[in-house]
Parts: sequence; C-alpha cells; structure tokens
Amino acid sequence: MKHLFGLLLVAFALPALAAPPNWDLSNTYWTAQARDVYYGFLYDGNIRFFTQNTTTGAFTGRVQYLPPNLNPLGQYNVSGTVDADTITFGGVANIPGLGNTDVVWQGVITQNGSKMQGQMAYWDWIWEVWVVFDWWTTSGGPARPIVRTYSISGKVELGDFGGDVRTVPVVAELRQAGSTTPIRTVTLNLDSNGNYTLSDVSNGNYDLAFKASHWLRRVARSVRVNGANVSGVNVSLVNGDIDGDNEVTLFDFGALVAAFGSQPGDSNWNPDADLDGDAEVTLFDFGVLVKNFGETGEE
Repeated sequence: MKHLFGLLLVAFALPALAAPPNWDLSNTYWTAQARDVYYGFLYDGNIRFFTQNTTTGAFTGRVQYLPPNLNPLGQYNVSGTVDADTITFGGVANIPGLGNTDVVWQGVITQNGSKMQGQMAYWDWIWEVWVVFDWWTTSGGPARPIVRTYSISGKVELGDFGGDVRTVPVVAELRQAGSTTPIRTVTLNLDSNGNYTLSDVSNGNYDLAFKASHWLRRVARSVRVNGANVSGVNVSLVNGDIDGDNEVTLFDFGALVAAFGSQPGDSNWNPDADLDGDAEVTLFDFGVLVKNFGETGEE
C-alpha cells in the first residue's frame, strides 16, 4: 500500500500543463506536521519559502523535520512550483539510517492562503519503496494572493474631426457591467490612428464609457476580461456637444454662434466650437452641428 501511495504521489508531482500561480509564498515561514500513513508516527518541522516567481510559480525554500526520537533529519533545500492552488516541490534529505535520499511533496493551498496540506514521501533505499506521509501546516504564512491585471485596447473614432486626434484627451470610465458608477476614471491619450490601451484591469465583466470634449458619450458594453488581454473594443463618438451636456441642442448652436469666425487668440475663441479641428469656427462646423442635431449620448 505504501508503495502504491508513493507511485501516485510521484506521478502527481510530474510536470503538467501549468496554470498561473494564485499564491505568492516568498519570504514566508510555516510550522508543520507529517503523519506516516502506515505507522501513524507524527513528525514536527518547519518549511521556509525564500523566493518565488509570481509568473511561473517557481520557488526555492528549505525544510526541516524531526522524527519521534527527535533525531533531526536536518535542513535541506527544496525547489518547486505553485500551479494555481497546487504546490509541488522536492529535494534531497538526510534520513537517519538511509543517508541522502529523494523527498517529494505535493499539496494544496487552502483557507484563503492560511494553510497548506497534502502528501510527502521519501525513497527508502533499503526496502525500495516510497515511505508516504500526510502533511499539513499548523501555523505561519500566510500565502499572499496574486492579483493579475490585463489590458483593454481598441480604437476611438472622433466623428467629423479632421485635426490631430493625439491632441484630444478622451475620458474613459471603467464600470461594472450594467452600472453607471465608475470603478476607475482615466484619461486616454490616443495615438495618431485613434488607438488606446487601458491597463491594470482585473478579471471581470465591464462597461467602458468614452467621452471627449465636444463629442457625445458612448459605452462599450459587456467587455469581459477573463485571464487575458482584450482587444478590439472600438467606439465611434458623435460630434457637436459644444457645451458638454451630452446632447446636441440649441444651446450648442448658441455657443457656436458666439464663437463664429474666431481663431485661436481671438477674444471669442472657443476650441470646443471648432468641431472639425481646423483651428477656426466656420460654416463647416455649423454643418457638423446640423448633421448631428438632436443626438443624445449614452449615460
């Protein structure tokens, strides 16, 4: 039976298709116990984790265990990986009466990172079997959750605008899907083609609202971030909202009339009335306003 347990444990410890680690164990110390599954002997000890790569899950550490007769197995270095919630590691320990021998471990991180438990085994060169133990931590840690973030990218088309889109800041609100309350509000700087990238977004289902100075708000809905960057979130903004109230109305006509004929430096110059971005307020801007009159932006 011990041999069977050992074979199973070693099989589980072989490299598999890795998932990103959910936990960071670096610079943590744990006290632990192990019970021989055949004889029931209890061992006390400790596990230290030194460094961990939070991308690959690879870590280094050190283990010390004390058998019932308090003859220490000694400290030995270990290395392994955290694969999602599963921890696998191994090393070479000095076992009394056996000398140096391979030791392998596997377990899971549980209870919100405050406990680890699983099985360990060492190779008995005399009997040529794996001696298997159940093990669990009794205090220490905890492991720290790794919060991964991703990006949302796409293109913002500024309707009826012939100027340099790089000069137009676009305010983006990241919201929970179905909500109008922003989680984050950021100002996006577009490239020359209108492309943008919103970084540091956690997994979730979002609405992304876009508003620029004299354009109406548009909302890209149900943008789902699930373990990867999201691209192709494109919107087209309607021009003509000179007064910034998210509607194209007679108030915008009034603002354009007040700025009509002006250029930068004139006393009545209003950059938001220069709808087409040619650095003057002309009949072309009136044409944009007439075209989009009555339009309303999204909330």
